[in-house]
Amino acid sequence: MKKTLTVILCLMALGSCRVEQEPQEVARAFLESFFVADYQTARTYAAPELYHVLERSQAIMDSLTEEEREMVKNHLSAVKITIDIPEKIKRDTLRLPYRIEFYSLPEPDVSVIALRRERKIWRVFSLD
Repeated sequence: MKKTLTVILCLMALGSCRVEQEPQEVARAFLESFFVADYQTARTYAAPELYHVLERSQAIMDSLTEEEREMVKNHLSAVKITIDIPEKIKRDTLRLPYRIEFYSLPEPDVSVIALRRERKIWRVFSLD
């Protein structure tokens, strides 16, 4: 009985361990989801401060006709995202410069995405 209980407790402890994602992985997943208009997936990487932005973006997409929605999705999904990787992470907040290259535009757009670590999980809380 003790061995069974010990094995179960060990399995539960191992199951509760999560591999911490790197902040640039979280930033990339958020941006990729955002730019294909998958706002529900983007929300899983976002802090509550960005929920209203995602909800507003979804409302805009919902207000479009099917043809307009497909045109927007096709334009937004034709991007290349490059995120600068930090040399060293020193704090629980981090600003990462990123570039978005739209294939229809000659110059990439350079912006900053801000992340915050909450209980070992990185969340996007700002887009500059």
